[in-house]
Amino acid sequence: MHLDPQTGVAFYQFVIDRLDDRRRELYPNGREEYAAAWAAAHGLEKKFATAVHADELMTAEQLLQELVHMAAPWRDHPHHPANQAGEGAQGVLKAPGTPS
Repeated sequence: MHLDPQTGVAFYQFVIDRLDDRRRELYPNGREEYAAAWAAAHGLEKKFATAVHADELMTAEQLLQELVHMAAPWRDHPHHPANQAGEGAQGVLKAPGTPS
């Protein structure tokens, strides 16, 4: 996995999509849980992007791992970002420009 904004967005969007699925399943209940989980994912993605742009790679790695953890309940979902990339969610994180 690469430490770039696109990786953060991929995990963020995946989590948001699954949260939307869950919200529809639980409707009319679950609104507060959804709002809290959405805010947490959104905050992580924004902090991750900021860390990447500031070249704070240790912070970026930690924040991306938190996003990966949020996506973990849906690890077997066909649209999970790690499944799309052909690597596991626990794959080695790489800074942009680092050879694969």
